[in-house]
This record gives sequence, structure tokens and C-alpha cells, in this order.
Amino acid sequence: MKKFFLLILLCGILNAFESPVAAQAQIVSGKISSQGKPLAGVSLTDGYSIVFSDAKGAYQIACSQEAEFVYYTSPNGYEPPIEGGVPVFYKKIEKIEPAKQSKKRKQHCDFELIKSKQDQEKHVFITWADPQVIELSEFDLLQEVVADMQETMASYPATTSFHAICAGDIVFDRLNLYSKYKEVISPLNIPFYQSVGNHDMDYNERSHELSTVSYKKHFGPDYYSFNKGKIHYVVLNDVFYFGNSYQYMGYLEERQLRWLEQDLSQLEAGTTVILTVHIPTSYNETEKMISGTRLQRTLVLNNKALYKILEPYNTHILAGHTHTQSNNLIKPNIFEHIHAAACGAWWQGEISTDGSPKSYTVYEIDGDKVSWYLKGVGMDKKEQFKLYNTGADIDHLDCFIANVYNYDPAWKVQWFENDVLMGDMQQYWGVDPDARAEYQTGKNKKYSWLSYTETNHLFRAKKQDPKALVKVVVSDRFGNVYTQNTPSIFDQDQAYKLVWNEEFDYEGLPDSSKWSYDTEGNASGWGNNELQHYSQAEIKNAEVSKGSLKIWAHKEDIEGKKYSSARLTTKGKGDWLYGKFEIRAKMPKGRGLWPAIWMLPTDWKYGGWPESGEIDIMEHVGYDPDTIVASAHTKAYYHSIGTQKSGRIYNPSANSNFHIYSLEWEPKEYRVYQDGVLFFTYKNEKKDFKTWPFDQRFHLLLNLAVGGDWGGKEGVDEKVFPLCFEIDYVRVYQKK
Repeated sequence: MKKFFLLILLCGILNAFESPVAAQAQIVSGKISSQGKPLAGVSLTDGYSIVFSDAKGAYQIACSQEAEFVYYTSPNGYEPPIEGGVPVFYKKIEKIEPAKQSKKRKQHCDFELIKSKQDQEKHVFITWADPQVIELSEFDLLQEVVADMQETMASYPATTSFHAICAGDIVFDRLNLYSKYKEVISPLNIPFYQSVGNHDMDYNERSHELSTVSYKKHFGPDYYSFNKGKIHYVVLNDVFYFGNSYQYMGYLEERQLRWLEQDLSQLEAGTTVILTVHIPTSYNETEKMISGTRLQRTLVLNNKALYKILEPYNTHILAGHTHTQSNNLIKPNIFEHIHAAACGAWWQGEISTDGSPKSYTVYEIDGDKVSWYLKGVGMDKKEQFKLYNTGADIDHLDCFIANVYNYDPAWKVQWFENDVLMGDMQQYWGVDPDARAEYQTGKNKKYSWLSYTETNHLFRAKKQDPKALVKVVVSDRFGNVYTQNTPSIFDQDQAYKLVWNEEFDYEGLPDSSKWSYDTEGNASGWGNNELQHYSQAEIKNAEVSKGSLKIWAHKEDIEGKKYSSARLTTKGKGDWLYGKFEIRAKMPKGRGLWPAIWMLPTDWKYGGWPESGEIDIMEHVGYDPDTIVASAHTKAYYHSIGTQKSGRIYNPSANSNFHIYSLEWEPKEYRVYQDGVLFFTYKNEKKDFKTWPFDQRFHLLLNLAVGGDWGGKEGVDEKVFPLCFEIDYVRVYQKK
């Protein structure tokens, strides 16, 4: 045995002589202080081992050969300096050439912390996930999120201490955009901690160890911790790169787990820990059937090892990655919050694929207690769910439904019929109606793969009395109560009176006291390269018969055009400022057709189009027969500059059945409905006419276009003509 021991010792000595690099660790030492005063007991690390500063604030650490940074865990009451919106709590370890290492093995790094002016026992932090910008123009949209965060912060007392955390996917594979990202978040003027997402990695490198080179140049270590009040915060990198382009899995490597064990060993049992990762650690019931390849990219495969380490603590895990909102109670002491994306659905709409809004989450800390709420961008704090009227969900046509965005099992979702409590709504897996309409697979111009996703924060119930008024009351785990009524149907709303209507209960041409024909844009293609010629009082194109108006499109050569149709307007015969507008109509079926129900300004108060605005109540293009679109056009928001605001709703029977398309227009906003189901809201931002020109008289238009930039995008099917756009009635209501 002694010989064996001596042999091992001799081999070790020989190896030391043969490999001087492996035998000598680089020593980093220095002082940590604040305002010139030393800070004792501060934790410092190289990502492998942890040391503590002494009474004089001095520290010394023998760094691993693989270490890249020396950094500290900021103690309660202190914060790191901020550069470009990013906390700088680290310093780069100087790499020494092997030949020189025997002469220079030491590096000096001092750290100066900032003493907090606010009480950190009570503080607030904001978490967003997946801002995921891919091009410079998207930073304008991200700035809107930042501005919303600033408004939220301003709603708290001026003495409140804030910080923020990003749960990964800072960019969308465009690592050259990191600098611009820091520029955009910098005005928040708070420490904004970052974490690595799967789209933040160098996928051209050969191994996982090199996959965060770009990230680290801008944000420092990819795993670290800090203290604030009674809360211990940890950030880990749970995206493991295989070394093969874009191939990764959710996995925590051993070096991070060992470091985490050391980091948490300083805490007392029962301490509240808030741990941020990108890929969620848990999965819900439906994901149990996901294929192995997808599952390994959807959650942390060695999550049980993480949970074992977290056993002594009360932990909240913050994650992103899915672009959907959910909360999973993993164990009584481990609660995971998965955040919907700050970019919504990759900046392609105002909602995520589960119907939750483009948002961030606000966490309020009081001692070791944590409370939270979701904050939709541009939405009031009280807007915590969306209520859809009966018929909105095609899988449950006899039910009204509620999408409770930030639901967890401690919430209650109850409903009342005519003010009588009927009980709890039934939770179910399904598709949010707005998400279904907005994100049909293959329909998005930029990302053909973009599609809606199922969610379990949907609730349904069926009215006993179809005409009853319904109220839904949602209570969160903190006792906050949110209430909504089902969207009103006009005959139930006693605050309005009928002021103008057209029932089409006669035969012949449309009533000339109510309708005129718009033909002025025939020569120019109406600014959209449309192919039709709009006629003047031609019964073949505009016919009232059997109780409805029929706008016919014919294939015929006329005035240099290949098609004829009609465009009717109420201008000068029906002009209104605010009100409710209800049109019951059935769409024609055919590629290349483009029926519309819309409104234009009568007086053009702010100039031409789009300065004076346009309200599109209903548009339908023949190549996308299951989708109804509503839009707003203003100087600030219109399609030519890529800022148009629109809403979509799924309607598989638009061509076969009549449906009611409605507008509720008020000074604060306007809302568009299909069969009483709200699917588009345009709010008055109270800035100027560029965003809200809708404070003047508008008139109605009904037309059936052929071709055009949008309607004719996939060509015109010449075999379908003639076809008609049929309108049953038009009714206008205003407040009494």
C-alpha cells in the first residue's frame, strides 16, 4: 500500500514538472468597498469556487484555468454600477500565456459598489422574457415596452427600489444587436440583469463552452447571484449547445450545479430564492406526449437535480422561451413562472400565441414575501383577462369563454347570470379565439411557421338564458378582484337609440336618399392597383331584392378594366361622430375578391389619407376565406410604413352564412365585433391627430373590389364570376 501511495505521489510530482500550466492557478486579489469604506463578508467567485472579503474588504481567489471572470454577489443594501443599462459586477480575468505564467500569476481587481438610497426590504422588480429583436426597426416596438415599464415604475412611490431581469432571448440570433439593446433599456436607469436564451448564442462555434462568447462581451458571466433585502437572486444558463448549428437542449451542466450548491450554502433554510433561467424547468400535462427531441428543447432535462438543491429554500423560478404565460407549482416550496414574450409573437401582433398580451410581469417584494401581476403593454393593470361572448370558440360554440392570462391554481373564476352566482367556470385546454384568427399556420408573411398554441388558462360556461347578461369575476391569489361583462348586444344596451337604418325592404336600385356611388378612383385603381370599374347606378352591380342589398362583381371589359362592381357610400346622407354601427352581411367566395365595410372622414379635417384616418370594420380577402380583418389607418399607423394596427377573427362560415359586423366608436377608443365577439380595439393615445383623427364625422362605405395589392395578392380566379357581396341591413345607433 505504501509503495502504491509513493508511486501516485511520484507521478503527481512528475506531472507537475511536465505540466506547469495545470499546476499553477492564476491568483486574483483586490478590495471591495463602497465610498472608500471596505465591505466585509462579500462573496466573490470565478464561477467555480467562492471566497469572502475580510474585515478590510480584501479578497484573494485562486482561479480555475477555465474561469473567465471574477465577480461578486452584491450584498443587501448595495448595487453594482450600471453601464448602458447593464449592471457591471464583474471583471475579466487576464489570460496569461503559458510561457509567462510562472513569472506573472497575479492580477489585481478592485470593486466599488454603490450604497442604495432606498429601503431594499421592500422593492419591486420587473421581468420580461424574449424581447427577441431581429432587425433595427423592431427596437422602435421594444421602446414602446420600455416606455410602458417607465409608466409602471412612475406609479410607485419615488422612494421605491427597482431592478429588472430578462429571462433570455434578448435578440433573435442577431448578436450584433446587443449594443442597440443596451441603448434601448438604458433610459430605465435601473440595474437590468440579463440571462442567456437559445437565440443569444454563438451557433457558429464548435462547442457549448464557446457558445456565449458574444453574450459575455456585453453582459459578463452567464451565471451569477445578487442579494436585495431578504431575497437571494440567482441567474443560470440552462441552454446547452451541442456544437452543431442551432442544436441545443435544456440542461444545467455540473459546474453550474456545483457553483449553485456553494452559493446557496450561505443561506439559511427557508430563505426566499428567485432563480432565473430561459428554458422552463417544468412541463404541463399535455407536454408529456411531446416527442423526445422537442421535449429536450422545451424543458430542463436534469431538473430533478436542480430541485434537490433547492429543497431547503422557498424558490420562485422565472423562465421564458415558450412565448406563452403559465404558472406551475412544482413543489410546495418551488413555484415556476413562465413569462409570455415582451415581443408577443415575434413582433407580429399585440398578443402571444396563447392569447395573452405582449407583456411583462411586475413582482413586489415585502420582506421575504413575493406578490406579482402581469402587465400588458398599453393596458391597464386591472386588465387580467379577456372575455369572449358565446360562439367565439369554434370548439365550444355554445359557451362564452374567459382567457385568464396569469392564472394559477389559487385563482378563482366565477360567473353570474343576471347578477345570480352560477358557480365556477370550467377550466379547459384550448385555443384563444384572437390567437386562432391572428396566427393561422402559414398565413404570416414574415414567419410561415408562426401558429397559435393551446393553453390551459381558458375557462368556459354556458348561459341558461341565451339573452341573459353575464358577469365574470376573477380573483387572484392575493385577493385582487377583476370583473368583466360579456360584450353588449345592441338590443340589450338601453343607452343607445337607433338614428339611421337601411333594411333593404324594397326592390330595385339602392335608396338614393341614403346611398351614393363613389367612382372617382376608377382611373387610378383606387391607390391599391384594383382591377374593377365601379359603376354608377347600374342594377347589374347594385341591386336591392328579396330583403337585401347585393353588390355584384362581373367579369366584363368596361372603361379599360376587366371587371365591374359597385362602391356605395353614405357621404352627405349619413355622417356621424361616434356611435354604434351594425351591418349584417355575407361574403362572396372566390380568390381575388375583396369585400369591405368601412368608414372615411366626411370633412377630411386633418388633410388627405391617412392623416384624417380610416376605420375598417370588416375586410375579407378571397384567398384567405376563414379570416375577417378590422384595421385602423392614421398618420402614425398604416400599412405603408409597417405600423398598421389590425385585429383578426376566425370565421369558417363567412361565405355561407350572414354575420353581424359591429363598430362601437367612443372618444376614448373604438371596438370592432363579429356576432358580438370583440376582436379589435383601437385606443385613443391622447397624443395628437396622428394617432387619433377619429374626432370628426365619418361616413360608411360598402364595396366589392377585385384584385388589388392585398385582395389580388394570389391572383384572381376568373371562373367564379359573377359573385355578390350581400348585405341584409345597416343600422346606426347613438347615445341618448
